[in-house]
Amino acid sequence: MLQIKGRVIVTLMSGQVVLAIALAVLTAFLYALSNVLQFMEAEQVPDEYSLRLGLIARLVRRPRWLVGYAADVFGFFTLAAALSLAAVVFVMPIIASGILMALFLGAALTHRSVPRSDWLAAAVLSVGLAAFLYEVAPTGGRDLAPAGRWIVAGPAVVVGIGVCIACAQGVRGRPRGAFLGVAAGIAFGVAAVLTKALVHHLQDGIFAWVDHWEPYVMVAASIGGLVVAQSALQTGALGAAVGASEAMIPITAAALGLGLLDERIETVGAGWVIVTIAVVAVVWAILVLARGEELLLDVAGASPTLALEPEG
Repeated sequence: MLQIKGRVIVTLMSGQVVLAIALAVLTAFLYALSNVLQFMEAEQVPDEYSLRLGLIARLVRRPRWLVGYAADVFGFFTLAAALSLAAVVFVMPIIASGILMALFLGAALTHRSVPRSDWLAAAVLSVGLAAFLYEVAPTGGRDLAPAGRWIVAGPAVVVGIGVCIACAQGVRGRPRGAFLGVAAGIAFGVAAVLTKALVHHLQDGIFAWVDHWEPYVMVAASIGGLVVAQSALQTGALGAAVGASEAMIPITAAALGLGLLDERIETVGAGWVIVTIAVVAVVWAILVLARGEELLLDVAGASPTLALEPEG
């Protein structure tokens, strides 16, 4: 190891951290595949099913949506494995790279090249993530947050989601997709933090989680996030919906990891300037790449060879 400005820098990352990174990247790919496939189906469902469980009932009859959901489920297990090895504040920003993968999946699907502006956004995202992860401790913190902290954070989360859904009621198109995307991102960010608690309980036995509240709230947050996310995709504004969601998931998870789980960002002085610039750069890049993905998949929907089969 090298001691640099009071920080311990691991020259050769431990196998645990390397595995956590690999699992996080795999999760990002699975979520990217899910986003692309689920968007292509969700936008075909009538608006009257928005924010209702009936939306999911309609979507499960579509094979391509089911493949996307299967990617989501597998992604949950790889995410849980990553969170068992590393801190939430370290893992979740890596998941944000899924928006980059989704863009290239969309490009492959439509047989179109990626615009130069999107390549720039991809570079900014990569550099921003690298800068942020350099400042973040890959491990540390706790798996379970004290109940008193959740009593404060829980209502704030519920209010935030409720306000976003309420704001989405009076608008359509991109604004609606953005509001619902933010709400879904908050829900999924909470679910990620609670997933770490579930993994902790499983270490005590396969049924050790039954007596704890975290797994049940995790399931509720995941199902609620799924319904809201599909309603956001249903607007057809993929750039707004996915951009807002992908930005809010790591922001929410990182905030909860720092505030509830005692995870840390190991930096002082000018390092905080780097962290701030990195976060802003990553959010900007996510929004640009989400818009690029939307434009590519709009082409897919218009192409006769890629058009969706009508629902039976």
